[in-house]
Amino acid sequence: MDSDDSSGWAAPGPDDDLPALPVHPLRDVDDILDVMLSLVGPERAGPPALWLVLLDAAGMMLPAVLPLVGIPLQPDAAQVRQVVVALGDILAHDAPGGSIAVAVVRAAGGDRGAFERAWEHALRVACDDLGVRVCAVVAIGEHRARVLAR
Repeated sequence: MDSDDSSGWAAPGPDDDLPALPVHPLRDVDDILDVMLSLVGPERAGPPALWLVLLDAAGMMLPAVLPLVGIPLQPDAAQVRQVVVALGDILAHDAPGGSIAVAVVRAAGGDRGAFERAWEHALRVACDDLGVRVCAVVAIGEHRARVLAR
């Protein structure tokens, strides 16, 4: 653990190439889209993936990024629920009142296609059922990106 990290989260590892976390609250969906684009980077052209970040109640990003790579074209509700349970537990422990932001990524994506709609729906249903707040879902593709409005 770095001696200058008072949060207790930093540790060397495979995420060392990620961009620096924002030092300001993410106030709106445009902020979230910008951060997600920065995090996903060249993976925009990779296999289908979900990128999940956690925000505290003030909109500050927790130092945890969860990329789930190689997701199926159709989400499995039970698996989505398991992921949301885990994220909800982290929020309850480390950021009460916080929320999640999700990027639905695929090379040909970045808009409101069937893949993006299916994943957004599955995530929102699981989050609604479990009481986990979703602050934004964004679609990211190799050549375009947008916020998916609810």
